[in-house]
Amino acid sequence: MVRTALSWLAGTCALLALPVLPQAFVVALLVVVVALAARLLRRWPILAFALGFGCAWLELSSRLQERLEPSLEGRDLSIAGTVASVPQGRAEGTRFRFATLAQPGVPPLVELTWYDAQWIPAPAERLQLEVRLRRPRGFSNPGGMDQEARMLREGIGATGYVRQGRSLGREWRDVLARPMLVARGAIYDAIRAGLGERPATGIVAGLAVGLQDALSQQQWRELARSGTSHLMAISGMHIGMVGAIAAWLAARAQRWRQGRGALGCRRDAAVLAGALTAFGYALLAGWSVPTQRTVVMIALVAAALRLRRRVGAADALALGTLAVLLLDPLAPMAVGFWLSFGAVAVILFVSTGHCAKTGIVAGFTRVQLAVTVGLVPVLVGSFGNVSLVSAPVNAVAIPLYTLIVVPAVLLGTALMLALPIAGEAMLRAVAWLIESTWPLIGEPAAWPLETWGIASLPAAGWIALVGGAVAALAPLPAPGRVAGVLLVLALCVWRAAPPAEGAIHVALLDVGQGLAVVVETRRHVLVFDAGPAFRSGTDTGALVVEPYLRSRGLRKVDALVASHDDEDHVGGAVTLARLVDVRRRIASGRALDPLGNVERCRAGQAWSWDGVRFEWLHPADVLLPGDNDQSCVLAVHAGRRVLLLPGDAEAPAEQELLERGLPAPVEVVVVAHHGSRTSSSAAFVDGTRPRWALVSAGFRNRWGFPSPAVVRRWRDAGAEVVSTADSGAIEFDLEPDRPLDRVARWRPAHLRAWRDP
Repeated sequence: MVRTALSWLAGTCALLALPVLPQAFVVALLVVVVALAARLLRRWPILAFALGFGCAWLELSSRLQERLEPSLEGRDLSIAGTVASVPQGRAEGTRFRFATLAQPGVPPLVELTWYDAQWIPAPAERLQLEVRLRRPRGFSNPGGMDQEARMLREGIGATGYVRQGRSLGREWRDVLARPMLVARGAIYDAIRAGLGERPATGIVAGLAVGLQDALSQQQWRELARSGTSHLMAISGMHIGMVGAIAAWLAARAQRWRQGRGALGCRRDAAVLAGALTAFGYALLAGWSVPTQRTVVMIALVAAALRLRRRVGAADALALGTLAVLLLDPLAPMAVGFWLSFGAVAVILFVSTGHCAKTGIVAGFTRVQLAVTVGLVPVLVGSFGNVSLVSAPVNAVAIPLYTLIVVPAVLLGTALMLALPIAGEAMLRAVAWLIESTWPLIGEPAAWPLETWGIASLPAAGWIALVGGAVAALAPLPAPGRVAGVLLVLALCVWRAAPPAEGAIHVALLDVGQGLAVVVETRRHVLVFDAGPAFRSGTDTGALVVEPYLRSRGLRKVDALVASHDDEDHVGGAVTLARLVDVRRRIASGRALDPLGNVERCRAGQAWSWDGVRFEWLHPADVLLPGDNDQSCVLAVHAGRRVLLLPGDAEAPAEQELLERGLPAPVEVVVVAHHGSRTSSSAAFVDGTRPRWALVSAGFRNRWGFPSPAVVRRWRDAGAEVVSTADSGAIEFDLEPDRPLDRVARWRPAHLRAWRDP
């Protein structure tokens, strides 16, 4: 059974790893050929591989067909439908999912933000909306999250915002169609009414009914950096606890009935009640992958007990894996799948087969250390870092939340629905406990080196990392296990070879409509702008720049530059400085003043790192009017090759640069002001004549950047024009004595079936 489950999972992952979706006849032919081979060779796990591949293909192709029709992007659309989530109203807007009525080209499920909404819609409420939608698309950068994969996994066919809307009411048929969603919303409203707006309200809601969006961005950051995010997920622990309580109550009730002459076995009553309660609570909690896994495992155990059969732990886990893959063939795209099944597999691996008994503390410590080591490959692959404080923090937080907080939240929530006064009092007590003990999580999350970023590994590195983790946990002689631990540690500090002396590695990152450039010499790093901030409270300093630095194995920034004060250039700068050790801060305006000790860029200033010369060309001592024309303009000299970073400099600043003289020859120009008509004047283009003109612009941005006239002007001057809007992150190495013949375009180089070109 284990081999069958692993083969099925391998087939699913093989399909998801393909750059394009195969044709239907190719998949059908594969399944038939493999089925015949499996029958001839009597190797049925081979057939499981083909079936996993085929099921994933069917599900993936179905979801891709449910995406927004490209011709409808950016247009005002009138849609009707039903709210399909518990809306979260915040200062930046109300977010919710919307199940649309059948309409040509419009997906059945979209994710919307309603800015300045007059009211917060209720779950299952019917709405008539005017919206603007776009197909799923996220930033495309090394080390960054794949938002398109998340939306595919969750069935979201488009994202967008509401321009205006009106309610069509909520009738009983709407409630009956989505009873669990309505119940979740009612419980959330009761929790908010009882606790008010306080830090613990979102945590209580997350623990009670799995509303993870109720937590603030700051709370999630602290949980992630302390390695305790799992505490806020409705996990197997929560589902199992609720099922166990229901089983115990059912057994007690059956015993009472037996005392009065009723027939029936107490164990059967307990098994049935526990399994049904666990299933109901999993639905109430949102039916995530961890809850699916737990319900399947409970159902298997219940069936075995009812049939008086024994099921081994490994076979039960394998059956659970197969069941989850049948329910949701794309489950491996969720981090929770690997964390959930991985943690259970590690616990079974290190806990079974031991004859000697261990104490509770020793057993807990051993399991915690095993899970910490065993999940390193999953954490590195999913998040690119591991928390260095997770072990001590979890040693306190897991018992606290498992034994006290979670049971109290569940009991208080149940009481609030039946006895509001008693339930409110209990939830207030729990909220006080959460808030008073939160420093145990929040304080370590602010320590230096609380997390360790791990560079992106090559294929051989991944094989070695998994092998090292398995060796560290396996029942090998002590030297073998120590070697496994040392191998894991070595890969955690690995980084790719830095540029040679006198050369630079440059990344123009995809930050949407904004700018962020990372220039890396052999031993130094400069970040020129850090992209925009968003109304949601996030910014590209945290979403893009810091993950990119981590993927390169870079743990410090020697100079952070804010070219000028426009939000699309400096929105992520302050956050980046809080996440990464920044040695120097340089700006033309006041954007970095909150960080203190800021230098001003001025024409004529220069310095050298590792044989590479950095020179400020602008602004001069007498500033031009207009924020854009006060941009820091930087020339980076890698021998005879020059990279020019002009920020948002417009025609007046370009003319001043020409009058003072530009360095030559310019190899690469990052086109000023995202390719606006107000920049890239004919004289400036003729004066630089680069081999490459790179544009940082948002996909389908509302200004139409880069301007077609500007693109044509650069091309007429002999430059090859590449934009992050189409290519994602653009990387290249500029070497002193070699012309730049090609640049790496991240999006085309990392094609997946769910990513638009």
